[in-house]
Amino acid sequence: MARNPYDMTEFWKAFDPEQMSKMFNPQAMMSMFQPPRGDMFDMESIIKANQRNFEAMAEANKSAAEAYKDMLDKQMEIFEKLTLAARQQYEWVEDTAGVDTMKTKTAAMNEAVEEALKLMQKLAETARQANEEAFTSVKGQVTEAVEEIAKKTPKPKG
Repeated sequence: MARNPYDMTEFWKAFDPEQMSKMFNPQAMMSMFQPPRGDMFDMESIIKANQRNFEAMAEANKSAAEAYKDMLDKQMEIFEKLTLAARQQYEWVEDTAGVDTMKTKTAAMNEAVEEALKLMQKLAETARQANEEAFTSVKGQVTEAVEEIAKKTPKPKG
């Protein structure tokens, strides 16, 4: 049996909100740091003290993953609707298809696919712009937070 080229089941697994939320597990995120030295800080206590914030971040990322999956679903819906419309419009040709009729049918399908891909790209670009705007809106706050941390950190005397 031939594989359906429009079956996106395997692709969607990469955007499963449950799987995405595992990436933002506080312990997993902090595992990239080396074990704390005795003279530095206790990473476990930092994680515990911020558990609520880690959970809120993980939940926000899960929502973002769901929104991204929703966008991909909508892209596929656009593609399916336009190509289905083209197929249905020319279904009657199947029994009486001559060379010219088949060329017309192929051209119509190409136009439907092209329009679907343009709309899918527009949807993705709109989502990318929204993500960029969201990042831009907090970038200044990140800079301020870094500056605030620097103010609170004692400077080495030398």
